[in-house]
Amino acid sequence: MEDYTLEKMKNDLDNGFGLYFNYNNNYYLIYKVADNCYSQELVTVKEKSPHAKLNLISNKALNEMFPFMKDIEYKVR
Repeated sequence: MEDYTLEKMKNDLDNGFGLYFNYNNNYYLIYKVADNCYSQELVTVKEKSPHAKLNLISNKALNEMFPFMKDIEYKVR
């Protein structure tokens, strides 16, 4: 994971991979929808969770989240 960079992740998303990851004690799936647009789905839904189940995020948000993502796994879409 140490050698996994933001550029590699964006390349994987461009090539049609979905990525599962932990972020802020939640488990998400992210995949590319369009240029500068990614879908972020909450996989583990907790009772009374304030987090949205589905978000569309920009490239800027992805850049800000990347350093805090943990346990990244691939999913072929």
